[in-house]
This record gives sequence, structure tokens and C-alpha cells, in this order.
Amino acid sequence: MRRHVEIAGAGFAGLTTAIGLARRGWSARVHERGTELRDFGAGIFLWENGLRVLESIGCADRVLRRSHEASQWEERDSQGNLLSTRPLPLPGGLRMITLTRQDLYATLLAEARSLGVEFRTGSHVVEADPDGFLVASGGERWPADLVVAADGIRSTVRDQLGLLDGHDVFGFGMYRFLVPLDRAPGDSGQWRNYVNYWNVEHRRRVLYVPCNSTDLYLNLGAPDGDEDAIGEPLNEEVWRASFPVLAELLTGLPAAPRFDRYEVLRLRRWSVGAVAVVGDAAHAMPPTLGQGAGTAMMNALNLAVAVAEADDVPAALTSWEAHERQETERTQDTSVALLAQLMPREGEQRSEWTQEPLRTAARSPRG
Repeated sequence: MRRHVEIAGAGFAGLTTAIGLARRGWSARVHERGTELRDFGAGIFLWENGLRVLESIGCADRVLRRSHEASQWEERDSQGNLLSTRPLPLPGGLRMITLTRQDLYATLLAEARSLGVEFRTGSHVVEADPDGFLVASGGERWPADLVVAADGIRSTVRDQLGLLDGHDVFGFGMYRFLVPLDRAPGDSGQWRNYVNYWNVEHRRRVLYVPCNSTDLYLNLGAPDGDEDAIGEPLNEEVWRASFPVLAELLTGLPAAPRFDRYEVLRLRRWSVGAVAVVGDAAHAMPPTLGQGAGTAMMNALNLAVAVAEADDVPAALTSWEAHERQETERTQDTSVALLAQLMPREGEQRSEWTQEPLRTAARSPRG
């Protein structure tokens, strides 16, 4: 008999799990609390490991058509003076691309639908039964051979199962949004590379990331206590004064763009019975390494591979966690460690990338 998975959360991890299992003969239903299937946010980095996942599920070509691959990463001061560069691709030919979150999401969603994955919007999942049931707020119980909680960093399912072991929120805030790329002062060099712009005096940062031929992702960050920079509403005059080189780009910004803090969380375990937790619900990490999405998609696809042919789903989930967790937590640790140099002070130098990001980027999915 055809086996079935019920998934809470239609984000990158939930969609990748659904695709991975549907390609292996399972039926899949994905529950989304919102009334629309769409991703929120701005731009996203995908390293080689994320691209290999997309290749495994047949989505890489479509994603690459709406992405950007810069020739180098740059560090510049607030006047635009070059501080350092890092050539791309990374050593060993490891790629790092950027694209909008919505373009990645649309590709995964189209692939899931083409495989017959069912979606239920406005479905508020409140718990999961380890015996293999997803439970909605209205009392509906959805039986499955496998239940997956991919419902984000504030996962209701995870918390109902009592799996959270630690959740830290760090003292850095960031605004994230897209602006038209044609606002950039030029169309080559630094205006098509990935650039960290630094105002060391005020400890403010602008991350400049072209995503495709039309969209530019900007990330404006500052530590807690800098109410001029990260107060509400967004004060674009403060940011223009802090980064004169970007004055044209920092004009006409949204008054209330998405605002996030840097967070990391860990679980006591990633599964209970026939229920697995994946993505940010299991292993959220700061975006300092650009590995949140890639790690979530890698673990989601490897979850599908681990259980697809398993006679004992709970045992397969235990094996899956044993295979993934050490590398995932190493990536989390590196992401947290990089926070120490996120906002350098006068005279401090940002260190070069170590081999740790390269190790993570070089991973391949199990199937």
C-alpha cells in the first residue's frame, strides 16, 4: 500500500521533504497556517550543498535561471573604499549563489504540485501524535506513516512534544528587504558583487546582495541599543548619513520592512515515534554563514531518503538524526562564532573564512 506523510509547514524544509518522498512513491499532504502559499522575506544565499539538493530533486536549472553568482565577496567601508576581497567560487569550485526567497519558493512549490503533493491552506496544526497523527485546531486528526514538523522557529508541534532544549536570541537586529537593482549607481564591479559595507564608528552594517537581473537584497544591521538605526519606523536618513556611498539605494525605503534578530535553537532530539522535526523548527541558526536554507533542505531530503524504504519509521528517524546532527550543530556553532566579528570595532579586522564553511558547503545529499 502507498505510504503517506503529513507535513506541518510549507516552507523550504516542508516542501523539500514533500518532494523527496513524492519522488519515491509516497503521497504527501502539506498544511500551511496562512491563507496563501508564499514565502516571506527578501534574499537568500545558497551554497554548493543547497545546489546539490536542488539537482537531486530536479529543480536546479529553474533556480539558476533566476539567480546571481558574483565573482567575488568584498568588504568596504561606509565611503566605498575596498578593505578586502574573497574570490568566488570558493576553493574546490564550490559555488555560492543568491536569489530571492520567493523565486526559490515558487520553484519548489511548482515541483511539489507537479508530483501530486496536496496542500491545505488555513490549516492550523496544533500537535502531532507520535503514533502517526497530525492534529489541527479544529480537532481533525490526519493519520500518516510519517508526520513532519517543519513549522518554523516557533514551531507549535515541536513545543507540544516538549523537544526544545535551548533557544538563544542575540543582541543584533536587522532589516531585510528588496529594492530594484537598477537603483545601484553602476552595473559592474562592486555593484554586481556581494559586499559588506561597514560603518565602524557606529557599528552599523549594510549587506549588499544582487539576487538576479532585477532585484537587490539589502540587509541593514546594528546592535541592540542603537535606537536611531533599528528603531521603528525605519529611519532612512540615519542610514544614508552612515553610508554615503549607498545614499541613492537608501532612499524611498519601506517604513516597516521585515525586522529579525539573530537566533539559534537546539532540540533534545529530532524525532519522537513517527514524528520528525526539520528545518528552523529543529536547528535554526544565525544567517552569518548563509547556511540556514541549505542545511534545512539537505536535512529534509536526507529525511526523505532515510524513511522512504524503511520498514521501521521510528528507527529510520533515529538513524537519520545520527547521520545529520553532528554536522548541523557544527554549522550552527560556526554561525554563532561569526557573530563575534559581525560588528567590528575601530581597529578590528574581520578574519578570513576558515575551512569550516567549505566543509559544510561541500556536503552532498544521500540520494
